Amino acid sequence: MASATIVSELERLWYEMEWRKCAADPEYFIRTYIWIESERDPRGREPFGLWDYQEKALDAYLGNRFVVILKARQLGFTTLAMAYALWQCLFKPRANILLISKSQDSADKNLGMARFMYSFLPEWMKARGPELDGDAAKQMIFKFMDGSNNRLKSFAGTKTAGAGETASLVILDEFALMEDPANTYRTIKPTTDAGGKLIIISTARGGSNLFAKIYREGKRGLNEFHSIFEPWMSSRLITEEQYELKKREFVAEPWLFFAEYPSTDDEAFRESGRPRFAWLPAEEECPDFPYHGQLDEGPAGVDFVIDSEMDGYRGPLALVYPPNEIDWNSQFVVAADPSLGVGGDYSAAHVFTMLPDGTPEILAYYHSNTIEPADWAQELDMLGRYFTGVNQPAALMVIENAGGVGVSIIDKLRNQTNYPNLYRYLPPVSARRKRAPVFGFPTTKQTKPLIINRLAEWIAPDEAGQCKMLNVHEKLREELSTYVRRENGTTAADVGCHDDMVMSAAIGLYVLLEELNPVGETFIGEVGQPGTFRLDLAPLYREVEMIRRVEAKADRRFWADHRRRTRRTRRNNGY
Repeated sequence: MASATIVSELERLWYEMEWRKCAADPEYFIRTYIWIESERDPRGREPFGLWDYQEKALDAYLGNRFVVILKARQLGFTTLAMAYALWQCLFKPRANILLISKSQDSADKNLGMARFMYSFLPEWMKARGPELDGDAAKQMIFKFMDGSNNRLKSFAGTKTAGAGETASLVILDEFALMEDPANTYRTIKPTTDAGGKLIIISTARGGSNLFAKIYREGKRGLNEFHSIFEPWMSSRLITEEQYELKKREFVAEPWLFFAEYPSTDDEAFRESGRPRFAWLPAEEECPDFPYHGQLDEGPAGVDFVIDSEMDGYRGPLALVYPPNEIDWNSQFVVAADPSLGVGGDYSAAHVFTMLPDGTPEILAYYHSNTIEPADWAQELDMLGRYFTGVNQPAALMVIENAGGVGVSIIDKLRNQTNYPNLYRYLPPVSARRKRAPVFGFPTTKQTKPLIINRLAEWIAPDEAGQCKMLNVHEKLREELSTYVRRENGTTAADVGCHDDMVMSAAIGLYVLLEELNPVGETFIGEVGQPGTFRLDLAPLYREVEMIRRVEAKADRRFWADHRRRTRRTRRNNGY
């Protein structure tokens, strides 16, 4: 009897030691006591043996309040999060844990995973820990001896998910796949304000949604999140041969393949969102232009004033070279995409030139979402007159003319600042009638594919793997990465993103290549002398306009004579 009592007491002491060890070390708890469902094991379950990347994720959960994970599929991050949530329910009194997924079924499935883990805990651990006082479809309640409760609840990812809760831990699973992740996040984030933790787990669905923004900013240290990425190679369940087979399976929907089997985080975001630009230079190859400032007009003309490093202000105009290193014996094109200047879309412009070998080069960009259209017309006037090239009274100024603000900017440049070198677009001749040139570049369903396709052609890598167009900068690359194909076949910025830099670059590149081609007839100059580019098309436009007017007058005279002859014939015939 005494022996049995001693054994019982030793067991009780051992259970207590194990309990305290598990309470202090969640990794030990998971490795030793957590079982997960398994199709490989004939019992239908197996011990949860953590991989190295799961160990790192668990350390991140413990060391950070906010963690965001971009992952390939079948890596077990959701399973790990459920085990961590169960550990908190058992060992952290007054825990309130919210499991939120893209649908209620998915959230309930995750809750069921935690329920499965709990069911296979040893009986002594269930007896030592809080009592499972409630086990409903959408929550588990653990009651402690002091009367306090721990709760594990499941919610669908809606804009009201978890509203009014105060959470010790929130797990947002497949966050990017939720119907409206931004609104869900707006509701959920305040539930952690009292010191709770937030874990976001998802595969990628494009590079423009809130999930991508949180991950990228966390990676750069711009928010409070600790960012983790795990590629498909981390999985022990898929070989390189299987990877290639799956790639062929998804050939009709490659964006889904790269969402589930990414090799890099950049590939995951770019390729999973139906990207229009299939290839982009690496982020580290696209830094911001170093010389920021603004233009100022004085007695000697327009000058570029570089920002002082002391005041912290960054002007809207950025140059890739200091002014004294720009080749002013070149020709320049300024392409602008206007906006209302009320804090939404940006007023964006790019300054292009072309190297003697025909390579397009971006020299500068302008980017602001607070400048009024009237003020921006003045800025563009100065910008064009600052970049005055050989045989140019000012840079060739190309304004996107899609109606509205573009028309207003063109009108001010024509009639108020008298800008001397405005671009005029000559539409293709219609079979029914001639068309006159129009100021600016019209972006229509016919012209937009032309300029976007041309931009994609020059963004693509050359034989050395480098971008064919020089000086793709940080802001342009970011917009290129969020410019997508829509299901109706059109292209546009993804939801919640901007395309001002893309459109101004596409228009500028297109006009540059059409008007400043240094090959053949358009390249002129004395033998042995530097060439210049024939850019002033005004005489040609005037001649075309005169021809159009003469033909229109002849057409009107012909039809007037035809009507008179018809009436005379009808009268003579008694009609």
